[in-house]
Amino acid sequence: MRDENKLTYINILLDSLKKTEKLLTNLKEDTLKQTAILEKQVFDADGFNSLITSKQKYLDELAIQDAGFLDIYEKVKATMSENPSDYETEINQAKSLIKRQTELSVELQSLEEKNRTRLAVHLSNGKQKVRDFRTSSQTAAAYYKNMSNRHQEGDSYFLDSKK
Repeated sequence: MRDENKLTYINILLDSLKKTEKLLTNLKEDTLKQTAILEKQVFDADGFNSLITSKQKYLDELAIQDAGFLDIYEKVKATMSENPSDYETEINQAKSLIKRQTELSVELQSLEEKNRTRLAVHLSNGKQKVRDFRTSSQTAAAYYKNMSNRHQEGDSYFLDSKK
């Protein structure tokens, strides 16, 4: 027999799972946007950073959702395991949502790993540009310093007048 109080908690669990799926979908969209930024030749640091901020908000919301889900699940876990046939529809719906979330999580991990590699390439290219700039600046500074010290008044020069 279905307990209406427990059914309310189960529906809250399902709503929580749906919100979690939406948050994971939003994270995936932002991650794909980051991929697009990283694939361009010119790196858009501001756009990339704004996506990081956006993704952090989603991650914070996910943490809250997960904590709330676990609290509510503890209240209905016994009921659902004792009488699974009474809540079969809801249990199947929850399984389906959890399966989709797992798939999204795997996709996100894969995308994040690829983005991490792409970001490392952009950062190493940036570091190389900085090194090249420093080297050329140091070379130019040394040249100008050397040239400014040439032919000062009072310097003696030896001229071979016999030739």
